[in-house]
Amino acid sequence: MKTTLLGAALLIAAGLIPAVGSAADAKELKIATEAGYPPFEYRNPNGQLEGFDIDIGNEVCKRLNRTCVWIDQSFDSLIPGLQARKFDLANSTMTATEARKKVIDFSTPMYIVPVKLMVKKGSGLEPTAESLKGKRVGVQQGTTMETYARKHWAPKGVEVVSYPSYTNAYVDVTAGRLDATFQEAQSAVEGFLNKPEGADYELAAMMLDDPILNEPIAMGIRKGNALKADVDKVLKAMLADGTIQGYAKKYFAEGLIRFPAQ
Repeated sequence: MKTTLLGAALLIAAGLIPAVGSAADAKELKIATEAGYPPFEYRNPNGQLEGFDIDIGNEVCKRLNRTCVWIDQSFDSLIPGLQARKFDLANSTMTATEARKKVIDFSTPMYIVPVKLMVKKGSGLEPTAESLKGKRVGVQQGTTMETYARKHWAPKGVEVVSYPSYTNAYVDVTAGRLDATFQEAQSAVEGFLNKPEGADYELAAMMLDDPILNEPIAMGIRKGNALKADVDKVLKAMLADGTIQGYAKKYFAEGLIRFPAQ
């Protein structure tokens, strides 16, 4: 899509095209995200994109001398969008699972985040099929949490309810329509627990150690796209020089994110 100067200015003001470096004449790099997942990707009160993944993506564009064009769309449409060549990268806290690797490529791993169950204080609920039997648990569509819950919990009497974003799930938690939600721990903290409506809720004590929930987060790339080599090189450099770890300090409490060995 061609963009007029006025149109570009409006998009920059909206946070869809971050103004990075001297990239006015640089080739565009289209990156898709689902901006309803703080602190990874979200919109600030002015409607601009912010978050850990957004910072990483903007720096990748800067180091590649490309102009970032951010595309905000639902998480479960990211892989089809990559395959349809609607954008170059998907950067939205996407776990590099074996199933996804069959249909898209992934960048070098960027980070790993722990997954936890969020429950009402005093409920005693734990992330096990036995504890959750007969309960309703909210997950986001297309996530590894949904995959895990449908594989391990749903067959044993747990009702797994999928949502386009966790924002909707948190509304149903407070309304009593859900007994728990299942997500990356930091997302629950930033998206709900740190807000007044989250005062009566907490993360369940038990940490899940299933391999499917401990696979690294990476950027999704269309299979065969030569861009992968350049993105991998930049991300490895950003991990080696501490850039990504520095961004993490802006958003995460101690122990709520890990990084791949260098």
